Amino acid sequence: MGIPAIAAHMFVFYYAMFANLTPPVALASFAAAGVSGGDPMKTGVQSVKLALAGFIVPYMFVYNTALLSIDTTAAITIRVIITSMIGVFMIGVATEGFFIKKVNFFLRIIVFAAALLMISANVYQDFMGLAVLAALIIVQRIKKPVTTV
Repeated sequence: MGIPAIAAHMFVFYYAMFANLTPPVALASFAAAGVSGGDPMKTGVQSVKLALAGFIVPYMFVYNTALLSIDTTAAITIRVIITSMIGVFMIGVATEGFFIKKVNFFLRIIVFAAALLMISANVYQDFMGLAVLAALIIVQRIKKPVTTV
């Protein structure tokens, strides 16, 4: 399939670690629910929502092997790590719906799409994702706060 063996192994290993987080297995989530006295399934679902950005990381290993320092230079590896971290952050913003202020549904979709652009090793797609993040920062700073009387 053209995927390096280490990337395939990391893909499988990473998702094996997520078994402790996602229902119906969710050992970590169920233990947390037991400690807090909460509902185990609700805790499991909330943990999946909070960790949604982490589910994209294994695909980054496959689509961008520079993230694993395979056949690349140090400069490219550093760039890929930085843009991947920004992409994961943007997925978190899109999932939770909050950045500097609350993010509306339309902007959340745009931010999520821009975050997915940052998965590949393409520099131009990274710049498009960063441009969307910059636009979101500007929109969030300019947007006037809603006040109540």
